[in-house]
Amino acid sequence: MPVVVIDTNLIIAGRWKRNSSSNRIIDRVIEGKLKAVYTTETKNENLYVLEKVKAPKDYIDKILKFYRVSKKVYPKRKITACPDKADNRFLEVAVAGKADYIITSDRDLLNMKEFEGIKILKPGAFERLYNIHCSR
Repeated sequence: MPVVVIDTNLIIAGRWKRNSSSNRIIDRVIEGKLKAVYTTETKNENLYVLEKVKAPKDYIDKILKFYRVSKKVYPKRKITACPDKADNRFLEVAVAGKADYIITSDRDLLNMKEFEGIKILKPGAFERLYNIHCSR
């Protein structure tokens, strides 16, 4: 089963576009078809941003369920590879959690394409790849 890191922008996109690739990826984690990893820092950031955009209770409940089925990791290594220093936390989560993918819409991360064997993809690209592999 693929291990993924979900960037904050997916959580937010899912809030606004319920029929988006972002939302379907979150659903696959909840359904147990994907394994997600996170840190306390990334979880807290996501919940804070959802509060700021006034996400409805049902969506917040969905994200809390996402975190209940995901695995919390504890990065031991500081990474400074991304031009946007704030995005390095997602690389740290991915390395600590032995992720296969970072799923994001963030340009700085996407421009990297890959980090230490971890592929960095947009939600739609990941979903297409996932559907190809799972339909075999």
